Amino acid sequence: MGIVLRQSFKNVVATYLGFAIGALNTLFLFTYFLSKAQYGLVSYVTSTATILSPLIAFGVNNTLVRYYTAYRDKKEQAQFNLMLCFLPLLIIVPATFVGIIGYEQIAQWLSAKNEEVRDYVFLIFLTSIAMAYFEIAYAWTRVQLKTVFGNFLKEVFHRVGVMLLLLAIYLQLIDFHQLIWGVFWVYALRMLLMFVFAFYVRRPQFAWGLPKNKKEVFLYSLFVILSGSVASVLMDIDKFMLNQYLPIGEIAVYNVAIFTATVIAIPYRSMYQIVSPLTAQFMNQSKPKELSDLYKRSTVNTYFVSMVICVLIIVNAQQCYALLPDKDYSTGLTVLVIISVVKLSDALVGFNNAVLLNSPYYRTVLFLGVFLVIGTVLMNMWLIPLYGINGAGLATLIAFSSYNLLKSVFVYRKYNLQPFYKETLQTTLFGIVVIVGFFFWDFPFHPLVNISLKSLLVGGVSVFFLLKLGISEELIRLIRRFSN
Repeated sequence: MGIVLRQSFKNVVATYLGFAIGALNTLFLFTYFLSKAQYGLVSYVTSTATILSPLIAFGVNNTLVRYYTAYRDKKEQAQFNLMLCFLPLLIIVPATFVGIIGYEQIAQWLSAKNEEVRDYVFLIFLTSIAMAYFEIAYAWTRVQLKTVFGNFLKEVFHRVGVMLLLLAIYLQLIDFHQLIWGVFWVYALRMLLMFVFAFYVRRPQFAWGLPKNKKEVFLYSLFVILSGSVASVLMDIDKFMLNQYLPIGEIAVYNVAIFTATVIAIPYRSMYQIVSPLTAQFMNQSKPKELSDLYKRSTVNTYFVSMVICVLIIVNAQQCYALLPDKDYSTGLTVLVIISVVKLSDALVGFNNAVLLNSPYYRTVLFLGVFLVIGTVLMNMWLIPLYGINGAGLATLIAFSSYNLLKSVFVYRKYNLQPFYKETLQTTLFGIVVIVGFFFWDFPFHPLVNISLKSLLVGGVSVFFLLKLGISEELIRLIRRFSN
């Protein structure tokens, strides 16, 4: 666990830095410098591109992690590398052709409710390509167990770029049209930097021909396309569908809530980058004991940290909304609480993805996911017209809860791995008690002072609980190291 904790800690630091910048952008710069409609349009473009990016990548990022360590022959590994370079073109080339031929029809459909979307349909496609190739290059550094710089680019770089663009529009150096195109160029530059670093870490070797397991690799990539698309759809379909039913400004309100809740997933996302290739390694080498130990430690550590963050967000939610310039943003409070629960469930059972995607049962993710995507779309179509953005949040909660439960049951039956340890149950009880204790009262001070005092109290209670019950040896050692 040494390399896991070291790189995970660095990833957490970089990710939280990214979140801090993202919070500045989301809660202040976007809300103060742009109208709700403009903010909603930017969110719609990036969210739709996120939905498309797994399809564009053709599953190459996950396929690389799954099979790279399985090759013992260097020539076959070089052939494998070359094969992965060409797979995304199987999607990009025909998609470009279809986009050119049917541009007007696609644009008309996407802009039926909000006309301003029409001008940026092509931009969505370009942004998705930049996102996809970034993930491919990032996967190369992950299999080399060099995740920190890539995580920095993933979490920090584009947010700094967006911040500079927002400052530029505030200073009237650019207009909104230039800003939204500037967002694309930020993602494109991030992709280029990732490729430069990937080649610096280890220059990939290429050889003509196809590896012996080419069919297996292709089918795995094909399934990962669909499963990855499923995950992206489940994550961002709500924003996409809000554009079809509500004024685009509502996406801005929804996005503020979603972004705030997303910080709960940071520990899981950071640790997953290094846990996933190690899971593949242990499974390829048939080491069930090491896999079980990795699974438990990663789950316990991640869930506790995520629970503390969830508590901090929920108990301070009302004070955070009081800081925003437009009081309409506070209508997203219910969504914030709902999505916080979703992200917390991901932190508890999320490492099931690493097990399933690196196992012979990877198709299961697809079968479960396709069923849930259909359900999510139908629920959004039903709930958004009835409850607006709260309906989108409820649809997400139902979908992800079902998805996570089914994956957990499957992983337990096949590998006897489950996240419900004594430590995770204790952590759940701790979170419920602290939320009930702190949510319904406030200090009679400015919201910032209120947030600071509540956060200090919650932090102190969390450390006491961790030390008293010995939830995690790794986290306790980390605290004692910093306290000394």
